[in-house]
Amino acid sequence: MGISNREQFLQSALAELLQIDRHELSPTTPFAELGLDSLLGLRFTREIQDHLQAEVELEWLFDNPSIRQLAEFLDGKFGVADMQSRQTA
Repeated sequence: MGISNREQFLQSALAELLQIDRHELSPTTPFAELGLDSLLGLRFTREIQDHLQAEVELEWLFDNPSIRQLAEFLDGKFGVADMQSRQTA
């Protein structure tokens, strides 16, 4: 299974926040193991909101505690086509 566009975005955004190379982030590693605390979680949530131009709840990070799980949740909530159209715009 390949990495989705949304998963790539989340991986890049989180890597930037954590100041590490995005290729060092496994999409299945729990956020807690990556050191994502509540402050970084808020910043990550804002990055996602800015990208999606939609309201994003901090609680979604706790309910979907990895890049892959969060990407799948966001794909279901906002749609995959929506993400692809934003990238080509």
